[in-house]
Amino acid sequence: MTNKRTVLITGGAGRIGQFITNQWQSQYAITLTDIKEPAQTYGFPFVQADLSDFSAVQPLCTNMDTVVHLGADPRMEAPWESLLPNNLIATYNVFEAARLAGCRRVIFASSVNAVFGYPDDVQVHTNMPVYPINLYGATKCWGEAVARYYAHTHGLSAICLRFGAVSQRPAPQSNFNDRYRIDHPYLDIILTLEDLTQLVAKSIEAPDDLSYGVYHGVSNNRWKRLDIDDARAQIDYHPTDDAFAFALSAAD
Repeated sequence: MTNKRTVLITGGAGRIGQFITNQWQSQYAITLTDIKEPAQTYGFPFVQADLSDFSAVQPLCTNMDTVVHLGADPRMEAPWESLLPNNLIATYNVFEAARLAGCRRVIFASSVNAVFGYPDDVQVHTNMPVYPINLYGATKCWGEAVARYYAHTHGLSAICLRFGAVSQRPAPQSNFNDRYRIDHPYLDIILTLEDLTQLVAKSIEAPDDLSYGVYHGVSNNRWKRLDIDDARAQIDYHPTDDAFAFALSAAD
């Protein structure tokens, strides 16, 4: 018998899904799902499923406390033919299945692309209008709206996390990847996988009465294109990494 929260991770074979599953091996009772088999299941059950097929999604949410919805086509220039089933229909199916199963919460992986149209020198706050500049970003705006609908109309707690440029934290004395360059245009939106793991865990553990929230996911970069004050105050997110420090260290 376990008292651990039961968590369904969609997109469990992806880079983010694999990383957080590994980090949470002793923290949650996880079930993984994806359209393809993951490299590792870390001892957790895996169910192969196409999220655009509601009949495949519905049973996955049974007895789940929280659904972490990562599954999507993540390409910024993904075509409509892929975005429709993988980002729109799949997201609706996940929320509807979670509602029918009586899940406590859905955490939706949104993206900086929902607000990527603002100038680089403007810090984006969560109360500013969405501003997508590609169809992928528009699907994330739609997902945030669907989350709001399910929270308001059906009482399903929904948290949307606008992930920045997700990057592996550089290992000591290793070659830094290209994003950790002091002149890289994405340096101010980097979110390390380690900080991302904390952000999602804080969202899972947020109080039950948090009905709906949109939070920005970037690390503790000394300049953050996405403001994280809401995430700090409301879900206790306190990232530790600074992409600028990594970049300066690489430049030495």
